[in-house]
Amino acid sequence: MERINRLILFGFMGLVIGTAACGGEPEVPIETEVVIEVDPVAQAAAERLVARLSSANVQLVTTQRGTAEITYTQPIADRESDFIVTSMRIKNVAQNAIAGFQIDEFWFDADGNTVTGDQIRFQEPLMIGEVRDIELRVPRVPSMDRSNYEFTHQNGDILATLMDEIEAPPEPEEEEGEEDSAGGE
Repeated sequence: MERINRLILFGFMGLVIGTAACGGEPEVPIETEVVIEVDPVAQAAAERLVARLSSANVQLVTTQRGTAEITYTQPIADRESDFIVTSMRIKNVAQNAIAGFQIDEFWFDADGNTVTGDQIRFQEPLMIGEVRDIELRVPRVPSMDRSNYEFTHQNGDILATLMDEIEAPPEPEEEEGEEDSAGGE
């Protein structure tokens, strides 16, 4: 008897759920695309921005979000008078340009305490495949023992891979006027 009561209960519940889910409501009309009018003030601001960017010869680029990849050469530290100058070469191997690329150098003593450091941040994006030479300068402190480097960017972290060698960045092209004045002397 109990089994029959359960079958009737489940059958009734299925009927109620089926009726509620599928029944009685009119068909929902498909919404057509609504055209939103653009605010004239916003339109004018956008046109001014486009005019400024086109006259400034500025190119907008897609930047890397999240983890970006670079390669770098082994940092070389040289002593120049009262400074330690560290030089290295980096290359962007990420899929997009890297905005706000930053390198922090920290120098520690033998006990692991921070002694000094330097930081460099690029104002312009590091473009895809671009190679740059970096120079970090810190005052020389007698207790300096070892250094550490941290790479970051505006939109996330950097995955840095040490390479034996990276090709040199291209030399900047000279203006035509400079060549003419040098050749005329």
